[in-house]
Amino acid sequence: MKIGIITPMAEEKIALIAALENTATKRHGGTEITTGQYHGHEIVLTESGIGKVAAASATTVLIDNFQPDLVVNTGSAGALDPDLKIGDEVVGTRVAYSDVDVTVFGYDFGQVPNRPLYYEADEQVVREFAQLAAVKTGLIVSGDQFVQDEAKKRILTHFPEAVLAEMEAAAVAQVAYQFNTPFIVLRGVSDLANGDSGIVFDDYVVEAGKVSAKLLLSYLDSKA
Repeated sequence: MKIGIITPMAEEKIALIAALENTATKRHGGTEITTGQYHGHEIVLTESGIGKVAAASATTVLIDNFQPDLVVNTGSAGALDPDLKIGDEVVGTRVAYSDVDVTVFGYDFGQVPNRPLYYEADEQVVREFAQLAAVKTGLIVSGDQFVQDEAKKRILTHFPEAVLAEMEAAAVAQVAYQFNTPFIVLRGVSDLANGDSGIVFDDYVVEAGKVSAKLLLSYLDSKA
């Protein structure tokens, strides 16, 4: 199985790189891609950078050059669900944009024209991840902002069922959708999307990334 992995930050890919064998790194334009093996799986890994444009660019390069069987977007996110705590793991069943508004033309809030409002993760893969660990599943929303109190309230007005907010997943999902490539989103909770989020994020982003990496490696072990 060939797995394409997109992480937004260097801190979030450290545990994944450490687990790979026979690694090689090559640049494709401005995107650095690391390939390697893990228990019989071919792994293609890139650090996209932060934000939707960076994520979409890296995902396009990865899919177009390596044609993975599955795209995995892993990393950290802020909790919108009050039941979540720092360090919890979430598997996204679907993703949407939290900062797209062309409602004046009759589209739903969050919907890019001529694209679906929600991008659906691969149902079978979501089930398989949920069987591996006690993870929360649900809607993850993406926008080009680090979410704190006021933004959190606005997001929940439009997406009351959303469990996490972050800055890349919907862009990764849209590119995967356009390439007809299955995807899944894994996120460790790094902060509670409140007034202390910036301070807490700095303290916990590495740990949240490790949580996501551990779950992904467990999934790959189950498929070995």
